[in-house]
Amino acid sequence: MANHIAAIHVLKSKLQLSDDDYRALLRGLTQKTSTKEMSDRERQKVRDHMQGLGERMGVVKAVPRRSAAPRSFAAAKAEASPRERKVWALWNQLGRDGLVHNTSATALNAWVERTVHVSALRFANQAQLDALIEALKAWLQRGGPHG
Repeated sequence: MANHIAAIHVLKSKLQLSDDDYRALLRGLTQKTSTKEMSDRERQKVRDHMQGLGERMGVVKAVPRRSAAPRSFAAAKAEASPRERKVWALWNQLGRDGLVHNTSATALNAWVERTVHVSALRFANQAQLDALIEALKAWLQRGGPHG
């Protein structure tokens, strides 16, 4: 826990975030404004997000870390929030209905990036997850076998 919090604060400094901007970022990612209120998974999500921002801005070096695309549906599901699991369920239903030919995590993350402009499902905030869920439901209604 402590090393995630320390790393987040180092990244906050390197990104030159004001306290208000930092709290807004935390709230957008986790609905919480303090790392101490977060679960370890939420802190990891914040740390990964801030690391990615720092890398894109060129203020931190890229570090080897787990892939944004889990190797399998089972691996992704084990780490997913309820809304993320709903996205996965709808995505796989599209596959079963023959509307999506590749239901891998990589394919889902590519669609997520095109749809809500975040690099992976695990980086989507609540509003983005809701938008993804509604888009997938609409896709199923348009092209489902009974639609």
